[in-house]
Amino acid sequence: MKKNAGILIIAVVLTLAVAWAAFGQAGGGGQGRGFGQMREAQQKALAGLQESIAKLKSMTEAQAKAMEGRSFQDMTEEDRTKMRQQGEERQKIMASMQQQMDALKGGRQVAQEHQQMMTPLKEALASAQKENAKGTAGMLEKLIADRQKQFNDKMAAMGYTPEQIDRMMQPRQRQQ
Repeated sequence: MKKNAGILIIAVVLTLAVAWAAFGQAGGGGQGRGFGQMREAQQKALAGLQESIAKLKSMTEAQAKAMEGRSFQDMTEEDRTKMRQQGEERQKIMASMQQQMDALKGGRQVAQEHQQMMTPLKEALASAQKENAKGTAGMLEKLIADRQKQFNDKMAAMGYTPEQIDRMMQPRQRQQ
Protein backbone atom coordinates (compact mmCIF):
# COMPACT_ATOMS: atom_id res chain seq x y z
CA MET A 1 0.00 0.00 0.00
CA LYS A 2 2.84 2.40 0.85
CA LYS A 3 4.45 1.68 -2.52
CA ASN A 4 1.21 2.61 -4.30
CA ALA A 5 0.96 5.83 -2.29
CA GLY A 6 4.50 6.77 -3.21
CA ILE A 7 3.89 6.06 -6.87
CA LEU A 8 0.69 8.10 -6.82
CA ILE A 9 2.39 11.07 -5.18
CA ILE A 10 5.33 10.91 -7.59
CA ALA A 11 2.93 10.75 -10.56
CA VAL A 12 1.04 13.80 -9.32
CA VAL A 13 4.23 15.78 -8.75
CA LEU A 14 5.59 14.85 -12.18
CA THR A 15 2.31 15.82 -13.81
CA LEU A 16 2.47 19.15 -12.01
CA ALA A 17 6.04 19.71 -13.20
CA VAL A 18 5.14 18.88 -16.82
CA ALA A 19 2.12 21.19 -16.72
CA TRP A 20 4.18 24.01 -15.27
CA ALA A 21 6.83 23.57 -17.96
CA ALA A 22 4.16 23.40 -20.68
CA PHE A 23 2.58 26.55 -19.35
CA GLY A 24 5.91 28.35 -19.49
CA GLN A 25 6.44 27.26 -23.10
CA ALA A 26 2.90 28.20 -24.12
CA GLY A 27 3.55 31.79 -23.14
CA GLY A 28 1.09 31.81 -20.37
CA GLY A 29 -2.56 31.90 -20.91
CA GLY A 30 -5.75 32.86 -22.54
CA GLN A 31 -6.71 36.01 -24.33
CA GLY A 32 -9.09 38.33 -22.59
CA ARG A 33 -7.35 37.98 -19.26
CA GLY A 34 -4.60 40.16 -17.96
CA PHE A 35 -1.25 38.68 -17.06
CA GLY A 36 -1.84 39.58 -13.41
CA GLN A 37 -5.13 37.68 -13.35
CA MET A 38 -3.54 34.62 -14.96
CA ARG A 39 -0.62 34.76 -12.55
CA GLU A 40 -2.99 35.01 -9.59
CA ALA A 41 -5.05 32.07 -10.87
CA GLN A 42 -1.87 30.04 -11.32
CA GLN A 43 -0.66 30.81 -7.81
CA LYS A 44 -4.04 29.82 -6.42
CA ALA A 45 -3.99 26.59 -8.46
CA LEU A 46 -0.47 25.75 -7.26
CA ALA A 47 -1.45 26.34 -3.65
CA GLY A 48 -4.53 24.17 -4.14
CA LEU A 49 -2.44 21.41 -5.71
CA GLN A 50 0.01 21.47 -2.83
CA GLU A 51 -2.86 21.26 -0.36
CA SER A 52 -4.50 18.42 -2.30
CA ILE A 53 -1.24 16.48 -2.53
CA ALA A 54 -0.71 16.81 1.22
CA LYS A 55 -4.29 15.68 1.92
CA LEU A 56 -3.97 12.75 -0.48
CA LYS A 57 -0.65 11.72 1.03
CA SER A 58 -1.98 11.78 4.59
CA MET A 59 -5.10 9.82 3.58
CA THR A 60 -3.01 7.19 1.82
CA GLU A 61 -0.59 6.86 4.73
CA ALA A 62 -3.46 6.56 7.23
CA GLN A 63 -5.13 3.89 5.12
CA ALA A 64 -1.86 1.98 4.74
CA LYS A 65 -1.38 2.07 8.51
CA ALA A 66 -4.95 0.87 9.11
CA MET A 67 -4.53 -1.98 6.62
CA GLU A 68 -1.18 -3.14 8.01
CA GLY A 69 -1.35 -6.90 8.50
CA ARG A 70 -5.00 -7.10 7.43
CA SER A 71 -6.73 -8.17 4.26
CA PHE A 72 -9.96 -6.86 2.78
CA GLN A 73 -11.69 -10.16 3.63
CA ASP A 74 -10.81 -9.75 7.33
CA MET A 75 -12.47 -6.34 7.57
CA THR A 76 -15.85 -5.68 9.13
CA GLU A 77 -18.63 -4.24 6.98
CA GLU A 78 -18.19 -0.94 8.81
CA ASP A 79 -14.47 -0.87 7.91
CA ARG A 80 -15.28 -1.67 4.28
CA THR A 81 -17.83 1.15 4.15
CA LYS A 82 -15.26 3.52 5.62
CA MET A 83 -12.75 2.41 3.01
CA ARG A 84 -15.24 3.01 0.18
CA GLN A 85 -15.94 6.50 1.54
CA GLN A 86 -12.23 7.22 1.64
CA GLY A 87 -11.97 6.05 -1.96
CA GLU A 88 -14.76 8.44 -2.95
CA GLU A 89 -13.00 11.26 -1.12
CA ARG A 90 -9.79 10.42 -2.99
CA GLN A 91 -11.68 10.59 -6.28
CA LYS A 92 -13.00 14.05 -5.37
CA ILE A 93 -9.48 15.21 -4.51
CA MET A 94 -8.15 13.87 -7.82
CA ALA A 95 -10.95 15.66 -9.72
CA SER A 96 -10.06 18.87 -7.90
CA MET A 97 -6.42 18.36 -8.81
CA GLN A 98 -7.38 17.96 -12.47
CA GLN A 99 -9.22 21.29 -12.35
CA GLN A 100 -6.18 22.92 -10.77
CA MET A 101 -3.93 21.44 -13.47
CA ASP A 102 -6.26 22.87 -16.13
CA ALA A 103 -6.00 26.27 -14.46
CA LEU A 104 -2.20 26.01 -14.63
CA LYS A 105 -2.31 25.13 -18.31
CA GLY A 106 -4.49 28.06 -19.20
CA GLY A 107 -7.52 28.22 -21.44
CA ARG A 108 -5.72 28.20 -24.78
CA GLN A 109 -3.83 24.97 -24.04
CA VAL A 110 -6.97 23.27 -22.70
CA ALA A 111 -8.81 24.36 -25.87
CA GLN A 112 -6.04 22.98 -28.09
CA GLU A 113 -6.09 19.64 -26.24
CA HIS A 114 -9.88 19.53 -26.65
CA GLN A 115 -9.61 20.17 -30.39
CA GLN A 116 -7.00 17.42 -30.75
CA MET A 117 -9.25 14.99 -28.87
CA MET A 118 -12.29 15.90 -30.97
CA THR A 119 -10.60 15.58 -34.38
CA PRO A 120 -10.76 11.75 -34.62
CA LEU A 121 -14.38 11.78 -33.43
CA LYS A 122 -15.35 14.31 -36.06
CA GLU A 123 -13.51 12.31 -38.73
CA ALA A 124 -15.32 9.14 -37.66
CA LEU A 125 -18.64 11.02 -37.78
CA ALA A 126 -17.93 12.27 -41.31
CA SER A 127 -17.08 8.73 -42.37
CA ALA A 128 -20.25 7.33 -40.82
CA GLN A 129 -22.35 10.01 -42.52
CA LYS A 130 -20.65 9.33 -45.85
CA GLU A 131 -21.37 5.60 -45.50
CA ASN A 132 -24.95 6.39 -44.46
CA ALA A 133 -24.46 4.59 -41.13
CA LYS A 134 -27.19 6.50 -39.31
CA GLY A 135 -26.99 4.58 -36.04
CA THR A 136 -23.24 5.04 -35.77
CA ALA A 137 -23.48 8.69 -36.82
CA GLY A 138 -26.13 9.29 -34.15
CA MET A 139 -23.97 7.74 -31.44
CA LEU A 140 -20.96 9.79 -32.55
CA GLU A 141 -23.01 13.00 -32.64
CA LYS A 142 -24.16 12.33 -29.06
CA LEU A 143 -20.61 11.56 -27.93
CA ILE A 144 -19.29 14.76 -29.58
CA ALA A 145 -22.07 16.83 -28.01
CA ASP A 146 -21.37 15.35 -24.56
CA ARG A 147 -17.64 16.02 -24.85
CA GLN A 148 -18.29 19.57 -26.07
CA LYS A 149 -20.60 20.21 -23.09
CA GLN A 150 -17.96 18.88 -20.67
CA PHE A 151 -15.38 21.17 -22.27
CA ASN A 152 -17.68 24.20 -22.09
CA ASP A 153 -18.46 23.46 -18.43
CA LYS A 154 -14.75 23.09 -17.65
CA MET A 155 -13.92 26.38 -19.33
CA ALA A 156 -16.81 28.16 -17.60
CA ALA A 157 -15.53 26.84 -14.26
CA MET A 158 -12.17 28.36 -15.14
CA GLY A 159 -13.90 31.72 -15.62
CA TYR A 160 -14.06 31.94 -19.41
CA THR A 161 -17.10 33.39 -21.16
CA PRO A 162 -18.64 31.68 -24.21
CA GLU A 163 -17.18 34.47 -26.39
CA GLN A 164 -13.68 33.86 -25.03
CA ILE A 165 -14.08 30.13 -25.59
CA ASP A 166 -15.17 30.75 -29.20
CA ARG A 167 -12.11 32.97 -29.80
CA MET A 168 -9.80 30.30 -28.38
CA MET A 169 -11.33 27.66 -30.62
CA GLN A 170 -10.61 29.71 -33.75
CA PRO A 171 -7.34 28.85 -35.47
CA ARG A 172 -4.59 31.31 -34.59
CA GLN A 173 -3.54 33.59 -37.39
CA ARG A 174 0.17 33.74 -37.91
CA GLN A 175 1.69 37.06 -37.08
CA GLN A 176 4.02 38.41 -39.73
